[in-house]
Amino acid sequence: MELKTINAELLTKMFKQGTYELNKNKDMVDALNVFPVPDGDTGTNMSLTMNSAIEVVLKQTYETVEDVSKAISKGSLMGARGNSGVILSQIFRGFAKGCKGKVELNSIDFCYAVKDAADTAYSAVLKPVEGTILTVIRKIADKAMEYTQEEVPIDELLKVLINRGEETLEKTPEYLEVLKQAGVVDAGGKGLLCILNGCYDAFLGKEMPIHEVEREDKTSAPAQAVINTEDIKFTYCTEFIIEGNNMTGADLKAVIEKMGDSFVFVQDEDLIKVHIHTNNPGIALEEALKFGELKKVKIENMKDQHSNIIDHQELTEEAPEMEIQLPYESDYGFIAVSMGDGFNDIFNDLGIVGTILGGQTMNPSTEDFMREIDKCPSNHVVLFPNNSNIIMAANQAKTLSDKDVHVIPTKTMPQCITAMLNFNREMSVQDNIEAMTESIGTVKTIQVTYAVRNTTFNEMVIEKDDYLAVADGEIKASGKEQFDVILKAIENTVEEDSEIISVYYGSDVSKEAAEEVVALIEANYPDFEIEVYSGGQPLYYYVISIE
Repeated sequence: MELKTINAELLTKMFKQGTYELNKNKDMVDALNVFPVPDGDTGTNMSLTMNSAIEVVLKQTYETVEDVSKAISKGSLMGARGNSGVILSQIFRGFAKGCKGKVELNSIDFCYAVKDAADTAYSAVLKPVEGTILTVIRKIADKAMEYTQEEVPIDELLKVLINRGEETLEKTPEYLEVLKQAGVVDAGGKGLLCILNGCYDAFLGKEMPIHEVEREDKTSAPAQAVINTEDIKFTYCTEFIIEGNNMTGADLKAVIEKMGDSFVFVQDEDLIKVHIHTNNPGIALEEALKFGELKKVKIENMKDQHSNIIDHQELTEEAPEMEIQLPYESDYGFIAVSMGDGFNDIFNDLGIVGTILGGQTMNPSTEDFMREIDKCPSNHVVLFPNNSNIIMAANQAKTLSDKDVHVIPTKTMPQCITAMLNFNREMSVQDNIEAMTESIGTVKTIQVTYAVRNTTFNEMVIEKDDYLAVADGEIKASGKEQFDVILKAIENTVEEDSEIISVYYGSDVSKEAAEEVVALIEANYPDFEIEVYSGGQPLYYYVISIE
């Protein structure tokens, strides 16, 4: 029987089945790599984001599609993990906009909601890159707009839109050369298609139970590393709230978003919250004043980062019992994403009390950050994401929190260490944030792991199980001999003014083996100060910082 509308019950089933389909295929999505050391967590992050969303939805029943979509939007926002999860949450946020005021959706309503989903996702991303999940949702939305003149059966519409998505996904390597080199399609786009196929299955009457809607993935994730790194070129992290009656948010958004990057824009009736990195914060505030009254203005400094990992996935649930005992300072509370007992000890020695277990294959969610921020009684809270794939979630938590939260955009744990060494209690908050953010640009981090499959990158032939050394999102060396790879990577990373090399050995490396590596480095770089520490990190044999 042809269905012409989607009601609240059916929409709930569609999201539930979409979650099931993504959970079932998350390992396959994880295996789609942009770099030879695979991103490795796109499917996991999207799955955890969907699980968070569906967990909220299943707490009650709903009478309207508006209420269902709101629940999905809220749940995915709070549970968003990694860039892929944050983008997915914005897709759902846009879809919820399209469902506003709707009890049911006909095919035309659905098409406009999909268009809102694509537009919202694009507007929320720092620098939209074609050949990603954004391209897939945009092309689907373009196709949907061809079906806005007259109603059609929903199942026919869904099939057409999914076909357009599949066609677009296959073409993503044409947009991004790195996908073509790796011989894969975009992982985020594939994850989105898994969700849509699950939605279609629910429409056809299929309904598989979701056995696990947990926030933490209990399975052991494969070793994977490498992150795309984009240097942030805008200095000042500017955040403010505008309050007023009947504000035209779209007009303000069009003006502000051109002033920088890292743009987040959230509107809720008579209140707009804006977060942007810009070189002209004063001009941004002047423009905002044209639309309403400014509240909670914050201006700080931002910059560059990198990546790390984790395999522990428990402990978080026990944290609330400890929150009053945490020895935070009254003025500053430092919170860092961490991996490895050795790094935890180093962070603690530096004054970082709050740690969140997380990394490349297990990105903390916005809610994880919010939980730790809420536990911190300090006047000023400083977050260290320590992974480029976690920065968006940290910034999102900052935007949602009413506390004075600052994000130092660290991409690696050595950057976090350097930032803390540049903290000075005699300086103002603003000066400290600027100094710490500036300091992370002086740190280059090499991460030594291994390739999980055969591939070619920039004419470099890499075989499965080869050692890989990655720095700033680029493969610096690969080969069969670990010593050779480490020395080659250092050679390709050091600069004229480099003076210090710090070696952090992982959980799979003995102290004796690490000392051999250090002796080798000392022999080749006798004028450098060489330091060695137990990092205890999983997945990476060594994390090596050069300053």
